[in-house]
Amino acid sequence: MRPETTNAVRALARRLADYAVLAHDPAVPAATAGYWERSRADYAAVDETVCGLLTDDPNGARAHTALTAAPHDPDRHRELAEHLAGALHGSPAVQARLRALVDAADGNIWLDHHLGDRHSGDTKPIGLEEVRALVRPRTELPTAEGRQVHVVIPFRDRTGGGRARNLLACLIALRDQDYGAGPIRVTVVETDDRPRWRELVEPLVDFYVFARHGGRFNKSWTVNVGVGTVDDGSACVCVLDADILVDRSFVRRNVRRFLDDGHTAHICCDRSLSLDGPSTAEAIGRRCRAGDAGVPWDVLRGVLLREPPGGALWVRGDAYHDVGGFDERFEGWGGEDEDITRRLSRSGDFRCYADAPLLHLDHPRPPMRDSAEQPFNAHVEMGSWDGRDGYGDPLKYTAEGPRSVAVIDFSATARPPGPLMWGQRLLWNDSRWMGEKDHYFNMTVSVPVPPGRRRADVLDCLRQLVHRHEALRSRVVVAPDGEPRQEVAASGAIDVLLAEASSEKADEVAADCRAELFGRSFHLADEWPVRPCVVSVGGEPVRVTLVLSHVFADAGAAGVLAEELTELLVGTALQDLPGQPPAQPLDRAGHENSPAGRRLSANALRRLEKQLRSIPQTMFPGPESEPDPYRFRRMEMRSPALTEALRRIAAREGASTSTVLLAIVALVLATATGHRTAVFKTVLGNRAFPGLERLVSNTLSNGLVPVEIEDVDFAELVGSVGRVMMGNLLRSQCDPTERDAVTARVSHERGVHMDLSVFFNDTRDITGGREPRVRPEADLGALSATTRTSWVGEWERQDAKFFFHTRSVGDCDNVYAMVDTAFLPSASVEPLLRGIERVAVRAADADRPVRELRELLGTHGPAGPVRGPDWLLVDHCWVRLADVRAALAAALPDWPSEVVVAEGEDGPALTAHVACADSSGAPEELHRAVVAVLPDFPAAIAPSRYLITPPGGLPDAPAGHRR
Repeated sequence: MRPETTNAVRALARRLADYAVLAHDPAVPAATAGYWERSRADYAAVDETVCGLLTDDPNGARAHTALTAAPHDPDRHRELAEHLAGALHGSPAVQARLRALVDAADGNIWLDHHLGDRHSGDTKPIGLEEVRALVRPRTELPTAEGRQVHVVIPFRDRTGGGRARNLLACLIALRDQDYGAGPIRVTVVETDDRPRWRELVEPLVDFYVFARHGGRFNKSWTVNVGVGTVDDGSACVCVLDADILVDRSFVRRNVRRFLDDGHTAHICCDRSLSLDGPSTAEAIGRRCRAGDAGVPWDVLRGVLLREPPGGALWVRGDAYHDVGGFDERFEGWGGEDEDITRRLSRSGDFRCYADAPLLHLDHPRPPMRDSAEQPFNAHVEMGSWDGRDGYGDPLKYTAEGPRSVAVIDFSATARPPGPLMWGQRLLWNDSRWMGEKDHYFNMTVSVPVPPGRRRADVLDCLRQLVHRHEALRSRVVVAPDGEPRQEVAASGAIDVLLAEASSEKADEVAADCRAELFGRSFHLADEWPVRPCVVSVGGEPVRVTLVLSHVFADAGAAGVLAEELTELLVGTALQDLPGQPPAQPLDRAGHENSPAGRRLSANALRRLEKQLRSIPQTMFPGPESEPDPYRFRRMEMRSPALTEALRRIAAREGASTSTVLLAIVALVLATATGHRTAVFKTVLGNRAFPGLERLVSNTLSNGLVPVEIEDVDFAELVGSVGRVMMGNLLRSQCDPTERDAVTARVSHERGVHMDLSVFFNDTRDITGGREPRVRPEADLGALSATTRTSWVGEWERQDAKFFFHTRSVGDCDNVYAMVDTAFLPSASVEPLLRGIERVAVRAADADRPVRELRELLGTHGPAGPVRGPDWLLVDHCWVRLADVRAALAAALPDWPSEVVVAEGEDGPALTAHVACADSSGAPEELHRAVVAVLPDFPAAIAPSRYLITPPGGLPDAPAGHRR
């Protein structure tokens, strides 16, 4: 074969591997949802062809699976490309067909994959403080005369520093410019509810402007504020995104274009490269630390956007004002850049140049759609803005909605401190673990105010609600022994946020106020567990919102408060509300600590102990993979097909849709993790129990649901899940402290670290407890075609490896999977969610064998883990011997040990031979030491036997079972 042909085949193979990444990398749709929707069909078509090409090549198929599980890994990309080159070798017809397919797709797609030949992917992350250390103080302001350039950077960072890091890198690169024909003035406009980053940014720029607006980010208004507030007569204005890292000649090159071509505005690049995490660190290191003039293209990897509408817009100052600046009706993300380029094209000579791509640094992606999953700005008519009514008013939002605070006083009978309820203690523990991020748990209530009610009336209704429910005027104090106790205050005052809005902005202002109150932790030792807000239009209240601490309220409590507040607002007397006198948390806590409550707890704990003795130690023993920069990510799936399929199965089997859904999720998760048993914690409301129906507090408990995936019909699986769920509803309420003690005791006795970090929480609104009706006329195949997925959250830290939950949106049930990407890679999450949909749709028309559904998942669902011969199933747990040996070495660093596997009546058993000069270390002490280190070794359990031998007396392990 001629070298030219070989190179062409390798280039084709590489492009085919690119399409595998484009079809499976979650960073691709995250780059821009609109471009993804326009390109995804081409990605899928090429990727399916790649899979077909590898049908008879098991190693190639494994390479494809490996890449789709970690699409950011350059070595896996190169390995797949090599397999594909081999498959294409000597097949000119296949080459021609695939080249035509790729060429056609290349002409359609708007997002592409770039992998530089020298990209390694192993550059260490770089954080805010590391970049901050690279900033050098400016010795003097530029004094050159000539063409002045004004760079305006709109900015907001509520991510904890991810975008602030990018802004610093952007500013460092702007300071390092070779433009000598005039001064470069840099303005950063921060828009938020408070100036979060002023102290960081202000010393580094010519102008820092704070534009107060706590609602959805409005880039258009922010830029207009920057241009208008600092209107210094600059000949050129550059609107630059804060995440763009520019090269050294960026300013000189673009100013020169104005001089050479005489046009009015331009976009300097026809492509933009959204870098991944390692490439971002590489680019910042080269440009900002090493001071390189630019970043070599071949060391980078990322998602390439074709014809990006923004990023770096250059415009003459007079032309900017001629079109009225950016259209300030665009709020949230999407459309504002395209709009102004259209208007600039219409009013003058607008151009687009083909520079090397702009480098867009990695950062957490904001939501791209509203709560109804519609584009934020679909209602704005493109190109219709002229700015005649003014633009860039820095007081636009403060003038729209002035804020003030009212106070509601209360006085009542004081009650001495008492213990927390079991449900309160459960959330108190979780909140303490989350620390300052525990606002994640906050609850909300929002109700409309009927016309004609005055603000004083609304405040009085809130006062009555606070008097009625002790939870709203309680604190949590920590006793000297470390135990939290709740205390009901005799008197006090609660602040109420008052916000004014125009009629068309009332819902938005209410949402902004909710977000502001929601986004802070409750410090319950010195803060009330409720934050009220009243939004008014023209002085007349229209909506009341309460943000509540989850320690003192759950979804059931929120429902009670919403119902009662609605009744009070329409004039219902306090004594006419249902549930007189209302139940109070301290009274329930007293019941839980009574003999009857202790019996209730003991029954639940006996059931729990039985369950704990026959389940895997973890659903995620490994193999572990490299996590995403934000390790925990959540994906949403909006599937009308799943909603309808669940209803049909539930109607046929006489079960609840919640039970059916849990059975399906268990089947899919067990398949994805290679387990025979899926184990979930479920969140139970317990509101059916006497005394809890209308209690305003947290009544939640966790139930354990082990689901054995056997070779039965799906109906039988649903039935078994239903029986466990019913048992949990009757026997799950218990003391969380004692629950933890039972879990620790059983873990020690079994020799495992019990990792119960898989959750199922069905929060759908099924009115009156009745399931919605089935729609037999609906075509499930057609509904499946409308299914959409999107990433809707990412965190550095969570206390779950897998959290599946639901909520109702209209007539559709949206489902969510939050995953630990070290154990469930991002690329596996969409196949997992769509696998849930496929199983439901397949089982909707008739009962199916579980075996058939697992085969369906094997073809279309998430790929299961690859576990080699060094993995064993011991006591229901997947165990890797190397990890067991590593755990023993960590627990017993001074005593050499060996692990031997023996087959017993109940399956494999592990025996540890420990070399020790004396026998003072009894087996129980050895066992305790090993169990203590197991949290660091998810694929290990402790041996069931310990034999102490003299030094040098360790046995030889069987082949394959020895380190």
